[in-house]
Amino acid sequence: MNNRTFLQAAGAVLLMAAACDPALARKSDEPAPDTLCTILGTADRYVDTTVTVRGIASASGKATVLSDADCQGRIVLSIDQSDSHRREISSLRRALSTNGSQANATVFGRFHSTGDAQVPYAIDVYSARDVAEVN
Repeated sequence: MNNRTFLQAAGAVLLMAAACDPALARKSDEPAPDTLCTILGTADRYVDTTVTVRGIASASGKATVLSDADCQGRIVLSIDQSDSHRREISSLRRALSTNGSQANATVFGRFHSTGDAQVPYAIDVYSARDVAEVN
């Protein structure tokens, strides 16, 4: 095998490996998720905007909240029942199907004020990704 053939074969293998790598397959315009602590620390900047945030989603009764071990705040997650059939939403709902269940998740949605002193902010969830149940 000569050098040119070897380099072409090696290039093809590297190209295939890059195409199959999930980290490289993500859209380049996809924003990195913010931390819950960042959003709560500068909440006025985010009110009535679309956010992407990663945290621990917890189900407690009828409420679903997003929290982070690094800060004390919580954000209420509002999930519209009409969106429950969508795959990215249903994976989050399944992970939180029982009272007290938790899941790491990245949620995307509209951040807004609730007017509630205990949990002053909420996210209307449009989609969720990277959902993993916490045992």
